[in-house]
Amino acid sequence: MENAITLVVREVFEVLYSPVKAFKKIIEKPDFKGVLLVLALVISSMLVTQYVGATKYLYENRAPENDDWTEALTNQHSWLSNGLPSLDNTDYQLGNTNGNHSITSSVLTETSIWLKLTDIDAVEVSEETGYKELFFWIKWINEDGASPSSATVKLFSGSENSYFESDITALLASSGEWTNVTLKVGPEQGWISSNSPDWHSITGIEFRLDWSSSADLTMKIDGLFFRNFLTTIEMGRFGDGILYGVLQVGMNWILWAGILMIVAKLFQEELGHWNMVFIVIGYVFMATVVTNIASAVAVSTLPTLTSLLDATATYYYALNSELWLSSIGYQLLVPIFLIGEVWITALSATAIRLLKETTWSKAITISAIAFAIRFLLRFFIG
Repeated sequence: MENAITLVVREVFEVLYSPVKAFKKIIEKPDFKGVLLVLALVISSMLVTQYVGATKYLYENRAPENDDWTEALTNQHSWLSNGLPSLDNTDYQLGNTNGNHSITSSVLTETSIWLKLTDIDAVEVSEETGYKELFFWIKWINEDGASPSSATVKLFSGSENSYFESDITALLASSGEWTNVTLKVGPEQGWISSNSPDWHSITGIEFRLDWSSSADLTMKIDGLFFRNFLTTIEMGRFGDGILYGVLQVGMNWILWAGILMIVAKLFQEELGHWNMVFIVIGYVFMATVVTNIASAVAVSTLPTLTSLLDATATYYYALNSELWLSSIGYQLLVPIFLIGEVWITALSATAIRLLKETTWSKAITISAIAFAIRFLLRFFIG
């Protein structure tokens, strides 16, 4: 039994470096075990390529996902202020399907202004599974034009007496200008803690600005959410690729064998019973194993792309042009694909030549026409 398995494995790999010798053996004694091994290797190599590719895309994951906190004063959350919080639908940075607003509040002749978000579902911040950044837009207006002497963000944990605090004074723009702030959150990120808060349970947020002298003050907050960046593997979506890979391999196998048989008939060549052709043609996909592995190596050299939920097509084009188009790994992907297709075509010509003992010119012509048909079908069925 062990010797038989060794022979099957050797025969499968022999297709790559000695196809004439290999196909003679396969045609003389077709074995479904061999072609099943080929398909298993094809699927495995495809999954490796998909896995490597999945690590090169990071998808933004938000809480809340749709900017809900700054699109309503109350909706399973509440906004409080030392002024009167309200929605501003004329001055904002981000929006969602419910509208485009920012949260705003104003006070008269005060030395400080604060906006506080409470009653949110507990947000987990952790190195392993939680969110890692706090993202928001902030604008302040001082009628005298003076910059705040202090600007802080507090993250409450359970109660307002238990919190983490970060100083953002140096990050703010001038009066009347929006500033985008992204703060790293979690242990060892420089936050000052008070009364033992827990990063695994953040239940509220406060923004506070202070001045040394009183003035009419306004503060606006928009696009407020926690976020991290995950691969499709971390998001639990990689399993979809396994089913897709199996279906794709099966469809390619059936389609390629069928096209070859049809084209051969047009040349008055009967390749034989369909099950024989089906087994023999399955072996040609060993070329795909090699090209899949080569593609995985090329993709592994690419820099990681970050996908933002509200990014425009222009952003993605610019990012792709900057990070991928100029890289050697990316430029090699098309040649690798074409080499694989030509290799499959050449192996198929070898199989046809030995199946029918026809001339090499006719076998190559049949295989080349089948390749052209299969190439065109990719535009319609993938």
